[in-house]
Amino acid sequence: MKKTLFFLILFGLAASSYAQNISNRFLFIEGTAENEEHLEFFLEHFTIEARTSGYTIPKRKREAAHTFSFSVSPNVVVVNGVERPAPPGDSRYILKISLINNKNNEESLSFDFFFTELIETYEYIQLLFNRATVYIPAATVDQLVDRRWQNKWLYLRASFDYPIVFNALQPKGLKGGQAAYGDPFDISQPLFYYTQRLDHKIQPQPGLTVGLEFQFLNFMSLEGIFKINMGDTSTYSFVNMSTGGHLMFPIKTKYLTIQPYLAYNYHLNISPLYSKFPRHAFGAGLQFAARGGKPGAFFIDVNYMHTFGDVALHNPPSSNTPNPTEIYYKRFVIGLGVGYKFGFVDRKPRIKTPKTESAPAE
Repeated sequence: MKKTLFFLILFGLAASSYAQNISNRFLFIEGTAENEEHLEFFLEHFTIEARTSGYTIPKRKREAAHTFSFSVSPNVVVVNGVERPAPPGDSRYILKISLINNKNNEESLSFDFFFTELIETYEYIQLLFNRATVYIPAATVDQLVDRRWQNKWLYLRASFDYPIVFNALQPKGLKGGQAAYGDPFDISQPLFYYTQRLDHKIQPQPGLTVGLEFQFLNFMSLEGIFKINMGDTSTYSFVNMSTGGHLMFPIKTKYLTIQPYLAYNYHLNISPLYSKFPRHAFGAGLQFAARGGKPGAFFIDVNYMHTFGDVALHNPPSSNTPNPTEIYYKRFVIGLGVGYKFGFVDRKPRIKTPKTESAPAE
């Protein structure tokens, strides 16, 4: 009961963990121009300025907190109700720059810059960019960390596992902790029976796990797994196979994801050494993951699994007169795994931006 209460508290804390919000250092850049050369020039140079200033440029507008928008159009004057190009001596083009808050799609500020030749704008690019982004708070170390590896829809995981199986001996049918077996027709045995003092059984069963994790919420994911492990209580010739699932609760920090989880396991095959073996096991675990390249993460997994109901071994399988016929154990497993998870498809981040002030009057 105490163990159950401990895990319920642990998972309650995990479920109430904060949701990852998009950083205001994600800036989308878009532009329009009648002249293709103008469009390419300003897109390239404003992108360079943004990255130099510590911004991340996403591919989609919805993934950014703000949009840096610009347009280039001819500078025209109206004479007698007719639009005409600006007279000689005036600038030929107008560069209009706007900063848009993507949360409410409102324009935070807007201003114009006049020019005739692109070469005139080189020395002003940085100034124009800084003026447009003046109301975006300065970057912090936390905001500059690339955390896309923590926010994927799917993760394909593989790990090497080293579970240790504990079979705790139960007194059912035993006398003085002993089991007897033998052949009563073998006169070479004075008492016709062998006796054996039994004890708990502890055995490592190394193996592999593969799985697919679906992160359907920023703070919750569901993982399906398939496991194979070598050996059983007395021989390594048998291969254990099982399947199951994990309900996980990611807690995300700058450089680490901690995932407490509830676990279920279903044994697909049973060793012939067992006369009884409940197929269902339940437990919990804790996974620690750190970035391992852009798509995924390396992780360490520790877990505890408990088989509900006693397991029973034959005494022994080849005995003529076993007493008792079955030896009972409580079975639980403490496991350690090391592996890698590969992420697919970025999740849509939620936008959270600070309030901005109105632009000063020109």
